Amino acid sequence: MSMTLATTPSYEVDKNDPVFRHKTNLALAKAVRDSVEQETIEVCGQRYIKNPGWLIMAGAAGYVVSGGEVKREGDGFIAKAYLRRSDNGVIVAEAEGFCSKDEKRWKHADEYAVRSMAQTRAASKVCKMALAACVPLMGIKNLSATPADEVPPGGFQDINTDKYESPSPAEVKEITARLVEEKKAPDSEIKDMTVGFGKYKGQTVRQIARSSEGFSWLMWLSEQPLKNAPDGQPYKKDLALRAVIKAVIEEDKKDEIPF
Repeated sequence: MSMTLATTPSYEVDKNDPVFRHKTNLALAKAVRDSVEQETIEVCGQRYIKNPGWLIMAGAAGYVVSGGEVKREGDGFIAKAYLRRSDNGVIVAEAEGFCSKDEKRWKHADEYAVRSMAQTRAASKVCKMALAACVPLMGIKNLSATPADEVPPGGFQDINTDKYESPSPAEVKEITARLVEEKKAPDSEIKDMTVGFGKYKGQTVRQIARSSEGFSWLMWLSEQPLKNAPDGQPYKKDLALRAVIKAVIEEDKKDEIPF
């Protein structure tokens, strides 16, 4: 007597299918939720994932972070980091992290600590670039995809331009003279604006955008939440600055920034 074994047809999974990808992200979020939640900090009511939490997510997703070049930039350091597949070492993402003694909490730190924080920020950021989509799927209240390493001690409310001193009279005079002809476009939209805080305080958006580091900082700033005024609406200065930054970024995409 001959017997025929019944076989179950196999179906190849389409890993490019959005449904498959979303289910994969859901599974990852569920798997690491509790561990990641233990590696968060709360600042002004918002929760942020610390570096170990991002590394937990990367490991569970089959990735490993490797460091890259670290170079001095002013009073700080810029570090590169790469996210690689654990099985074959293929790079799936890369990012830069910056830390400077211009920052309040690093002003009196040893050089090695500033350098190390630049590397830590790069590592967290490269994980965020690949895995940020999993953060909202964890269901953790007020959890942000911004790495904790990049959050100011007082939260992002410290970025509000109305809380910082204005540029010196000499800076105002120089900026005014330089921008008098291009302050406004024919359609009366502001073309440039002075930043009144941080390491680029006193410089205009277009000045900052001239360097790759400055442009990256503007990209980062454009993604940060705006603080509301007492009337519940964002400050007009913040809205104007955000509009200028957005315009400069859009011009860069067209490779038409008129420096």
